Amino acid sequence: MAYNIKSVYGNEDHGIVESKNGTTTVSFEGKSFSPYELFLGGYASCLHSTFKSIADKKRVYFEGVTYDVTGTKREEIPTLLKELVTIITFTGVEKEKEKAIIKSMTLAERYCSISAMINMIAEMKYEIVFK
Repeated sequence: MAYNIKSVYGNEDHGIVESKNGTTTVSFEGKSFSPYELFLGGYASCLHSTFKSIADKKRVYFEGVTYDVTGTKREEIPTLLKELVTIITFTGVEKEKEKAIIKSMTLAERYCSISAMINMIAEMKYEIVFK
């Protein structure tokens, strides 16, 4: 499957990213999403999509989930990711289903393609919280 975006800039530090599915802004000066924020959002979305597919197959249900993702870059050039920490908070999970949620998320971390790419360059940690 191929993906395509168009990123358009004037002679400034901000621009737009477009795809057939929508448009968002990107900025290097704090006016909108930074490139790394878009990247981390892509990771969280990929992880959730992979998790949801696994959870649905296992018939494991939850009310909601939040992914709080922090990426730390190296100081050396190129400033690749050094560490990625994800705190995953679930709501509305029955106590007896918590182990199934954890197992499903462990599989999602392994099978999410963006997670696999990040894992090649950065230390990845995650924590699962149930509320």
